[in-house]
Amino acid sequence: MEKVLKPSSQLLPNPKSEMNKILRLMLSRSLKFIQTTAKFLLVASVYFLLGKFGESFGTFSDYASPIWPASGWGLITPLLFGRVSYFGIFTGSFLYNCQIRHEELPGQDLSIYFGAAVLIAFGSTLQSFTGAYLYRKFVPDLDLTKNTSFVLRFLWIETLVCIIAATIACSGLLLLGILDLNSLFPTWITWWMGDSLGVFVYFPFFLSWLGPGVARFQVHSWKESAGLVSFLILLGGGIFYFFSINQIPAYFPLSYLLIAVISLVSLRFGGRESSLVLIIVSIISILGTAQGDSYNFPASKEVSLLLLQSFLSAISVASLLALSVIRERIDAQNEIYHSHKRLEDLVAERTQELDRSYRFLGASEAIYKGLFENVPIAILECDYSKVRKMLSELPEMSTKEFAKFLKTNPKFVSECYETVSVVDANKESVRLFEASSKEEVLFLARNFFRKGNDHYFKKLLSRIRFGARVLHTEASLSTCNGKQFEASIRWSLAPEFEDTFSSTIITVTEITDKKQAERQLKSSLKEKEVMLKEIHHRVKNNLQVISSLFNLQSEYENDPKIHEAFTESQNRIQTMALIHDELYQSNDLGNVEFSGYSKRLAEKIRSAYKIGAETRVDVISSPIHLEISIAIPLGLALNELLTNSFKYAFPHNFSPTDERPKIQVRLQKKENLVILEVSDNGVGLPNELNPIATHSFGLTLVQVLTKQLKGKLDFSSSKDNGASFQIRFELPN
Repeated sequence: MEKVLKPSSQLLPNPKSEMNKILRLMLSRSLKFIQTTAKFLLVASVYFLLGKFGESFGTFSDYASPIWPASGWGLITPLLFGRVSYFGIFTGSFLYNCQIRHEELPGQDLSIYFGAAVLIAFGSTLQSFTGAYLYRKFVPDLDLTKNTSFVLRFLWIETLVCIIAATIACSGLLLLGILDLNSLFPTWITWWMGDSLGVFVYFPFFLSWLGPGVARFQVHSWKESAGLVSFLILLGGGIFYFFSINQIPAYFPLSYLLIAVISLVSLRFGGRESSLVLIIVSIISILGTAQGDSYNFPASKEVSLLLLQSFLSAISVASLLALSVIRERIDAQNEIYHSHKRLEDLVAERTQELDRSYRFLGASEAIYKGLFENVPIAILECDYSKVRKMLSELPEMSTKEFAKFLKTNPKFVSECYETVSVVDANKESVRLFEASSKEEVLFLARNFFRKGNDHYFKKLLSRIRFGARVLHTEASLSTCNGKQFEASIRWSLAPEFEDTFSSTIITVTEITDKKQAERQLKSSLKEKEVMLKEIHHRVKNNLQVISSLFNLQSEYENDPKIHEAFTESQNRIQTMALIHDELYQSNDLGNVEFSGYSKRLAEKIRSAYKIGAETRVDVISSPIHLEISIAIPLGLALNELLTNSFKYAFPHNFSPTDERPKIQVRLQKKENLVILEVSDNGVGLPNELNPIATHSFGLTLVQVLTKQLKGKLDFSSSKDNGASFQIRFELPN
């Protein structure tokens, strides 16, 4: 077929479509670049401004400040904005440290301070990277207040991580000559505590307001919110301004009211509100402490700010712990509520299922009851639970030991029988036992295995003892009117009652007519067997009479060939008579055990030809039973082959070189294949003689009999080494 070519306009790309794709790709990349740039500038600028805010409170060193909210910003931005934040943190830290006043610091080489700015920016960035990595690893989903263990992990992580920036910065400043050894440890302590406390105070605020909805607003009345906020502002201002002005140190415990109030805000409102209130109080307290208006004003202003930050950090951590406890409680309540709801649904579902099952069981029970009552078989329901219990209390014993125990303990058997309870009986039972009511049948059924049938009950006890579930037996029972009948009794355990045996089903079927028919049939078969044996006996006798007549007739003939013919005919008649004799003496009147028959036949032929004991005859065969229709032709063939060996295999002037004369009969059966082999170690057949094509009457008869058996005749012979004939045939199916 020729291919259909599409128009060239369909094969070429659409320039306008390709241009739109390029423009969309460029726009997408431009937006992504703008977003990344905006994030970078936001992180860098906010870090710089927070650094300037902390710088205003640094009195011991321009590089280390007790108030450092930038550390909290450096931890939250990688969690929210990703890797671009690290470049922003480095840039913000570098720019801040480049603009630090150096008038009071030793040395005037700006390259040293430029190197210090790079080193400090690297330490801050590494600290931010490490803190964010560990936070993601140990606090799933950035949800700090989901579990109290997350808060404790956060405290440990950030306390250790904040060592990084302080260690790198102070080591670099010492090596660059900006710090001396005397100032190293105070600067490191101030740096480390400023970073740690800054994270504890300001990170929760950034996380709650910038994070992915970790803690949502809770709606409450404006009056309650305004009242709490006003009270906190008043309390914070009073503690850090009013009371410090009057220098009343007795009011120092008032600051601890902040813990209770902020905890109340955490419990009542949530993470965002509590973090916002904490930031407001922090700003008030920091400004008050920085101006020297503090109730707790040690010799150093930096130490006072550190103590203040520590106090605020404790409030922040307490707030976080309170939030986490509330979150756990709320989650537990929600889980309990959902579990309760699921349980209620499950109970309702199970109740419906039970209701359906109850209705189904009711319908099934009605169907079962109808079948039980109307089935044309006598059915009894019995309770064998007490029998089961009595048997289980016996010690362990074997089957023989248990049978002996029952035989020697008739009282135990009687007690077991008395515990059997007949629960119910159907209509057919009433009819079968010629009873006037069901109760009469229930009373009568208790005596099933009494009065001559107790051995059946012992058999039943043995079955129950060793785990049987079904027992079928036959017994002679009586109706309510005393009429005897023969019955087939089937005892079986009802389903779902394997452990208790509280429901067993006994079916009773009258088999009087069936047993009578069986007895008549057995009697008839016995008569026929006797008649058939008599027939075989008479046939054998008739054949013996014929053989005797042949013998008498041969005495009046002088020709040796005629004598020989009479002898061979007599042997053939004896062969058939021997089969009838085997059947007469056998219990199986239809089959002949051929191996024993072969031995008797060989001995009769030896006797007929007056062969002495010097010729050995071996019959090798396992017991094989053949039908009479197969045994007669096979026996005749065996007679001809043995006669041939006895007559011709060992002439007067021949003697086997290796051993005495031997004739061997081998009969074997392989599935349906029967093989009969007759061999000798005589002179063998003449070379010019072909047994298959010979005109010998005996060998011709063997061929005819083999064909009658639908078999195959094979032979082999060699001079002075004997001959062998083999008949192979298959038994009919």
